[in-house]
Amino acid sequence: MVVMNVSSAPGKFYATDNTTVIGLNADLARAIGRVLDISVEIQDVQFDGIIPGLSAERFDMTIASMAATAPRLEVLDMIRYGEWGSSLAVAKGNPLGLTAETLCGHRIAVQQASIQADKRLPDLSAAHCEAAGLPKIEAVVLPSQNDAVLQLASGRVDGVFADTPVLAYATVQQPDKLELGAELNRSPVSIGLPKDSELTPAVQAAMQVLMDSPTYAEIFAKWGLADAVTAEPTLEVPTP
Repeated sequence: MVVMNVSSAPGKFYATDNTTVIGLNADLARAIGRVLDISVEIQDVQFDGIIPGLSAERFDMTIASMAATAPRLEVLDMIRYGEWGSSLAVAKGNPLGLTAETLCGHRIAVQQASIQADKRLPDLSAAHCEAAGLPKIEAVVLPSQNDAVLQLASGRVDGVFADTPVLAYATVQQPDKLELGAELNRSPVSIGLPKDSELTPAVQAAMQVLMDSPTYAEIFAKWGLADAVTAEPTLEVPTP
């Protein structure tokens, strides 16, 4: 069973039938299944429930745009499959004049348990606000990146700090309401499996097969993410 939080295009979201999971991550999961000649069942799981479920071996694998942080690598095997960063989205025209360096005291929406909530936004607050004696950034933590975008579109928060592909897609869909800032902290995103899973070598080999064929690049291009491909399916290790 492959799990992902089915909440935000273009990575993982529901088709118009409200049943079929589509997007980059879903296509990649099914492509891995075809290489391994196994059936792939995709299940929608809240983001903060994915790692506990994998650790308890209730799930086989996740493809959920997950960064390979040190705490995650303690409990998961993680195989690189793409690269992107975080961006700030604001209201159209940026009426508050916000940049990543001027968020002190502002309400910024982030997804629960995401790298933006756990590391990126706190780091910005520490560097640009608290170190200068300014009010810290007020993180508004929500269940999904899509929820964060909805809060911004309705004027309930001043900005959203989330994965660049999600915000780029949202601004294309709502060009009269949203505006996208520059990308920060570009880094790998990884497939996650239970630590020392028997599936890990097979999934890594399947990713290499896909990367050696046109399929991998075609999947990324299909979802407007041609610039998010990575060179090889590296098995991530903690950095000193």
